[in-house]
Amino acid sequence: MSQSVWRESFRVRSNETDIHGLARLDGLFGYFQEAAGHHARVLGVGRKSLEDQGCFWVLSRCWMQIHQYPAWGQELVVRTWPQGVERLFALRHFRFLTEDGQEFGSGISAWLILDQEKHRPMRPGPFLDGIVLPEEPLVNGDVLVKLGSISDSEELRHVSAAYSDLDVNRHVNNAAYVRWTLDSFDLEQHSRRQIESIRIDYLSETLPGESISVRGREEAAGRQDIFGLRSTTAQPVFQARITWRDRMP
Repeated sequence: MSQSVWRESFRVRSNETDIHGLARLDGLFGYFQEAAGHHARVLGVGRKSLEDQGCFWVLSRCWMQIHQYPAWGQELVVRTWPQGVERLFALRHFRFLTEDGQEFGSGISAWLILDQEKHRPMRPGPFLDGIVLPEEPLVNGDVLVKLGSISDSEELRHVSAAYSDLDVNRHVNNAAYVRWTLDSFDLEQHSRRQIESIRIDYLSETLPGESISVRGREEAAGRQDIFGLRSTTAQPVFQARITWRDRMP
């Protein structure tokens, strides 16, 4: 297998499953993030390499669709590869596969390289020029079109950024925002339906102890927009669009 395509196996653990014994969406984000980080290191643009150059990676946007959630104990494979640069975004595609190669989900992510001192975006081209892009079938989705405006929403819950939400950069990890979104819906909703796809944009970092108002707006049948606003200033910190489907009996 070419170095430009990364393949990594994971087994769904009990603490990553929901009440139905299926992998939670935030767990799938974790698998993808882990595989992406390992691949970046192999390609010479991992966390330590960028840190030595005074910068770091952040996930800016991600779209993911899941056709069928894997069960507790099931082994899955993340297949991922870089897909070039668009403006300031370094794009990365990925697929979730069963052990025998059947696809059960896929997604597209857009990453930024930020300056360590001022947290301003840097052009990714100079860091990625030596990476050969693979000839892989593209994932059919989009993370470059902006989501709708943040307005006319109702509050679903308040969240305070806690220790377990933080990552090595000392701000809330991208998977934690997905978990906050899941926890904004009651047990009845999760018993009847499951999330088919999610598009999430990370708009501002959330620091330890900050209070976030999670708000929601129904866009259409089966589709909802979720917003996370800083409670003190109403500044947006994340925005998501989710689509639901009825849970199979």
